[in-house]
Amino acid sequence: MKKARPLIALAVALAAGGWLLAAVESAPDTPPSATPAAATASPPAPAVFSARLPDGAEYTPLFYAAAAVSVGAAPTPDGSADRLILRDRGGDRELRRVPRDRFAQFLGFTATDGVLYWAESAANPDGTYETRVWRVPLDGSAAPASLTADTGAVVFFDSEYDLVVADGRLHWVAAPPDDGARTELRSVALTGGRVTTASFEGRFRHTAWPWLLSVDDQAPLVLANPQTGEQRIITRAAAESVVCTPAWCRSMVQPGDRHIYDVMRPDGTARRRVPGALTAVTIDNALAGRYEIFTEAQGATVHLVAYDIDAGAIRRLGTDIGVITARAGVVWWADRPANPTAWKSVDLR
Repeated sequence: MKKARPLIALAVALAAGGWLLAAVESAPDTPPSATPAAATASPPAPAVFSARLPDGAEYTPLFYAAAAVSVGAAPTPDGSADRLILRDRGGDRELRRVPRDRFAQFLGFTATDGVLYWAESAANPDGTYETRVWRVPLDGSAAPASLTADTGAVVFFDSEYDLVVADGRLHWVAAPPDDGARTELRSVALTGGRVTTASFEGRFRHTAWPWLLSVDDQAPLVLANPQTGEQRIITRAAAESVVCTPAWCRSMVQPGDRHIYDVMRPDGTARRRVPGALTAVTIDNALAGRYEIFTEAQGATVHLVAYDIDAGAIRRLGTDIGVITARAGVVWWADRPANPTAWKSVDLR
């Protein structure tokens, strides 16, 4: 499918930059209604894996199904191909191998009921790009199986909701074939087959099922339920950049060179300040329904912290962090951004 890969790259760039780097002039007019005292709890012991495979290749985790079960990318030792590898306590298992000249990207990971799903975008010999979705049991009881390549102009946002398993189907969003302000809602059965497509007015991405979150910066922020037709306009001040699930929102303002974060309900109630000099890690908010993940700089040291919305407390997960990612309820990090020695992970669920 031509242009699939540029569309994916653009969506990730917009998602990462749209709210993290939004220029704002002042804090919200309405102060937080509650600011719980910060509390530091002992972090759970992380799972630790080497950043190198036994064959010497550098391994980059892309998703964790659990703290000790990851899937990631690694080149072949001779550099001729890119591999998708599943790692757990039992060892390493190669899921996919794609020649390097196809420029493969592995995206959109999710895992449900012991099955891993993902998308693979790669170049065809004729110069077009194809994005195909796959599945494989995590226990190795079957080989990876392709579900479909009829993905449309698929758009990913580097979110845990890029692929969603619900109602016996795998769901994703795609851009329409024209320049209209619409979103295609596409899905395929978990065993593969014909793809169904529905057009939805406006530009949206998935959030907690079955809700959609609008991504048009020039319009009000909206949560929409395509099954019922319900729409909720998010209460926010002009200076705020906000991302939401139907249960919680994370707000960010940037006065000067610092970030200020609040959490609140989509209707603006239960607003509270998250204490600390923080930077959000992911486009998603309320991981596992209750955690906001941040880095916190204290001098030259960077800490990894989780803010527990339910408890109103900060939990420190790690320190001297080089690179950090979070998806669903799992947070993983390395000690340095280049040539890391190990990857550590914590499952907050």
